[in-house]
Amino acid sequence: MSLLRAKIQDVFNEPGCEKNRGKDAKARKEGCSKPLIPGAAAGGCAFDGAKIVLQPITDVAHLVHGPLACEGNSWDNRGAASSGPTLWRTSFTTDLTELDVVMGQGERKLFKAIREIKEAYGPPAIFVYPTCVTALIGDDIEAVCQRAAEKFGLAVVPVNAPGFVGSKNLGNKLAGEALLKHVIGTAEPDDPGPYDINILGEFNLSGEFWLVKPLLDRLGIRVRACIPGDARYFDIACAHRARAAMMVCSTALINLARKMHERWGIPFFEGSFYGITDTSDALRNIAELLVKQGADPEILGRTEALIAEEEAIAWKKLAAYRQRLEGKRVLLNTGGVKSWSVVHALMEIGIEIVGTSVKKSTVEDKERIKQTLKDENRIFEQMAARELYAMLSEHKADILLSGGRTQFVALKAKTPWLDINQERQHPYAGYDGMVELVRQIDLAIQNPIWCQLREPAPWDCQPAVREELPRTKSETVTLHAVQEFSGTTPLISASVEKPMGRILPQTKAAAVNPLKSSQPLGAALAFLGVDGAMPLFHGSQGCTSFALVLFVRHFKEAIPLQTTAMDEVATILGGADHLEEAILNLKARTKPTLIGVCTTALLETRGEDCAGDIANIRLKRTEELAGTEVVLANTPDFDGAIEEGWAKAVTAMIEGITRPGEQARQSKKIVILPGWNLTVADIEHLRQMVESFGLKPVVLPDVSGSLDGTVPDRWVTTTYGGTSVEDIRELGTAEQCIVIGEHMRRPAELLQRLTGVPYVLFRSLTGLRDADRFVSLLSAVSGAAAPAEVRRRRAQLQDALLDGHFHFGGKKIAIAAEPDQLYQLASFFIGMGSEIGAAVTTAAMSKILEEVPAQSVQIGDLGDLEALGAGADLFVTHSHGRQAAQRLGIPLMRVGFPIFDRLGAQHKLTILYQGTRDLIFEVANIFEANGRAPTPEALDPLRKREMPDELRSSPLARH
Repeated sequence: MSLLRAKIQDVFNEPGCEKNRGKDAKARKEGCSKPLIPGAAAGGCAFDGAKIVLQPITDVAHLVHGPLACEGNSWDNRGAASSGPTLWRTSFTTDLTELDVVMGQGERKLFKAIREIKEAYGPPAIFVYPTCVTALIGDDIEAVCQRAAEKFGLAVVPVNAPGFVGSKNLGNKLAGEALLKHVIGTAEPDDPGPYDINILGEFNLSGEFWLVKPLLDRLGIRVRACIPGDARYFDIACAHRARAAMMVCSTALINLARKMHERWGIPFFEGSFYGITDTSDALRNIAELLVKQGADPEILGRTEALIAEEEAIAWKKLAAYRQRLEGKRVLLNTGGVKSWSVVHALMEIGIEIVGTSVKKSTVEDKERIKQTLKDENRIFEQMAARELYAMLSEHKADILLSGGRTQFVALKAKTPWLDINQERQHPYAGYDGMVELVRQIDLAIQNPIWCQLREPAPWDCQPAVREELPRTKSETVTLHAVQEFSGTTPLISASVEKPMGRILPQTKAAAVNPLKSSQPLGAALAFLGVDGAMPLFHGSQGCTSFALVLFVRHFKEAIPLQTTAMDEVATILGGADHLEEAILNLKARTKPTLIGVCTTALLETRGEDCAGDIANIRLKRTEELAGTEVVLANTPDFDGAIEEGWAKAVTAMIEGITRPGEQARQSKKIVILPGWNLTVADIEHLRQMVESFGLKPVVLPDVSGSLDGTVPDRWVTTTYGGTSVEDIRELGTAEQCIVIGEHMRRPAELLQRLTGVPYVLFRSLTGLRDADRFVSLLSAVSGAAAPAEVRRRRAQLQDALLDGHFHFGGKKIAIAAEPDQLYQLASFFIGMGSEIGAAVTTAAMSKILEEVPAQSVQIGDLGDLEALGAGADLFVTHSHGRQAAQRLGIPLMRVGFPIFDRLGAQHKLTILYQGTRDLIFEVANIFEANGRAPTPEALDPLRKREMPDELRSSPLARH
């Protein structure tokens, strides 16, 4: 312990340290690490600081000597990146037990652990970190490391920084001391040169160093050692042969820079690669230092040429952002070098700094901030979470830039936030990094979730009046005639605030990987939502067989689906007899309450009068068919797709079964006509939401009752569960009809003409605003306030929007789906801040396509999705899209029908507060699971850009 104390004191007494040069008492006080305060928020310990500095040395094994918590709670959470070795990502710990501590077996276990790592991984060095416990019990780490180094013939470096000795910043410096004593100067490079430099305190967070290194490469400057970002042990061992150095984070490694200057005569300067001006200044300073050390002065001219070229390109790219961000107010809660370098970078593009913290900043850092801001009132040492929240909630700042610990302060204040600390996901260094920083700020501030989150909840608005609901045929609420309640948002989703694109027709003769399923299949799916029903395909056996296979693969259920089995003779002479025989056989064998006849292309091509045939069958077989409704949906395969088939079947059921004429209204009864794209879980959740307001919903069709996976007590040959035929007959007694999806407008209009029941049409129920409008409607119809559970679900969605929106901003999404589902999904992604890179659908007849927020909508197939969606961040379509996604290396989110390579597709919730929350999590998790670790190659898109014409003649352009 006394030896350790002496080493720590040596760091504090570091002779080059400004606070020990006797400027004045205030400077000494400000420069010193502040004592730890019991009861204060945890800010990291010396062990943490040492690991932060040394962990990014990528080919070294890092062994933590102590009980599990120190390493088990901290490993694999650093944001640094490696262009090669991955050993640094492997966690090693001696994991001391109580017996090890009591019996003094720590040193023996440490020695054995070093041997095991050497034999299994063969690293060039092993860094050993004592922890509080092993330092307390007196394990002689240095002796063990020395003995192991001699025994195994490799470098074993003790890093004496147990947690209790001080702060994270002290740990940074102790790590530097370990490098000075045991690593730097222990090897000689084969090729030292006049243009070799060290960069100290650069951690290569999210690959930032890789945005700077190409600039140095173009100038012929070699980075001998970047400590610690993307470093190799040998490079650091040879760092003493560099001719100059740049100090990036002086808080962490200023002692290392000063002592390398004293021992090896390596001059250094403190600089920053954040911002255009600071990056240019850093390049100039590097070049000037090298010239002073004997390099050819011509490097100064090449540096100025490079700076002029890069600045011109960067400012050109920043111009559009500057117009959008000028005058925006930023609160910066970070420290160290970022406390002044990021301030300067943001002010360059016209952003106002309302405040910046100076925690972990040196005296020099603070002086730079004062010179930049010229207002000490905007500088604070550390702001409590309560004060941060107050500043943000009062909209004194448009965005908070900070570390992960304070992100939730901003998010709970419904204010944009961007990670600027070590956990950040994007590189911000250099010219390209500055453009990326401004882009990320713009994405965060402009993300459309903020205007949604700041809107009042439906129950906070003026209560809606029931009498304002449409009550007559002429008062129907439609897509373009929006009924608004007094003081509330519209009932129907407003158009997404994005320019709508063109609808592009299909021009290919050959469909490549069809996107759509057939109309008969869609109609059969609707009939499956009726209790006791039996869908019947009128055509050849193959039509039914193929549809049945798709249904079974998607739902993983026994599907009652039959065929009229048209053969060669029936195809030539007519299928009326086959239809009659099939209906009578089904009636006798399965006793269905409804037989839903779906025509196929074969029948429609023949031009058969199926409606007349069914009328004749009813007339001839009245007694035999008693108790069974026979409904016809004309659904040829050569027209439309699953969406049209579903709507036609619902229209046919209303037309053939619902009792016409004005009828006595049943209080609280409403009809819901869901779109085909609502899953079993969606419809079940929809019904529960409606019932929570004291209303009595009748859903047509209700697949949640028939395809929910319930196992019956006995074998049933028809559907079981779903809408009853009697409910369909009495639809006219409802007070209100709610329609989800443009394709369901036609059955809603028919119901209104037959019975006078008015309808309200929702384009989508996915998203906060659409869910709010739905809740507003239910409150108006029922006259009841939203239940506590509904309010809780809304709050949960708000939290999911805050937590998940980071994953969506700027992402390009390629979607292939039926028209209404395309609109639903595209609107959802646009509302989260994504872009629609490709939109493909099945048919051009739907009006909703005019509202899809995309540059264009292609009528086509999955081949079109593959062609148009190259470069997308996510494919969104059904399971048949998996091959294209695999070929392009793009993750796939499965939606729609069919989904046969995943379980539980029918139980996936996509609507209202809870379903939108689940969608956010699903997409965010896909992006998380498919995220790639940063590499130099992965950052190429940030560096590659079109060069302005006036710069193409530059002597550096060819490089």
